[in-house]
Amino acid sequence: MRQINKPVKVFLKNDARYEGTMVECDGYMNMLLEHVVEYMGDSKTAGYPKVLIRGNNIMYVIFAEK
Repeated sequence: MRQINKPVKVFLKNDARYEGTMVECDGYMNMLLEHVVEYMGDSKTAGYPKVLIRGNNIMYVIFAEK
């Protein structure tokens, strides 16, 4: 996948948003992100070194342009 090691925004079904660098992604859209910032609405709620997101919780993904 061309988007590995690129910035990504992941929007979840519970209205949370994670922004970070996608390190891995499998066929079920399970994603491993690094250097992650968590948002609820427009509010920054936390920062994490790594986050694993299960694909069935993802509503949509925005990949960085370029």
